[in-house]
Amino acid sequence: MKKLALFLGGAGAAVSMAVIGASAATAAVPDVTGETFGRAAAILKSQGYKPIFGGSIGNDLPQSQCVVLEQQPAGRNVRLRLDCNLQPGQEQPKAPNTHSLVPPGGSVPGGTAGQQAPADPGRPTPGAGTVTVTPRPVG
Repeated sequence: MKKLALFLGGAGAAVSMAVIGASAATAAVPDVTGETFGRAAAILKSQGYKPIFGGSIGNDLPQSQCVVLEQQPAGRNVRLRLDCNLQPGQEQPKAPNTHSLVPPGGSVPGGTAGQQAPADPGRPTPGAGTVTVTPRPVG
């Protein structure tokens, strides 16, 4: 009798797991057409899908800013085809992670762009002088 009760309990658990698994498997993939690739990838990842680059048209934009033209679900993977052409009136975006080493207004304190600041007698002129490097053998 104990074996029958254990068998029925295990069968009930298996059936409930199958029903839960089937409902998750039949969930519709979110439609991300018209979104940028960066936003579409974030949406798909948050829903448990893996976005895969499926090719692009054009090369004017960085991949993360390209617009999704179509999507092709394949299980938990979603292949995204992109449009990377600039749209009419759209400007080329600044490349990510590019920084100027020269602060606004120039590198000389008190000066503005294109204008020299008065020389400070206690401070050497930036870029002036010669640096000599003498190599030394090691070992």
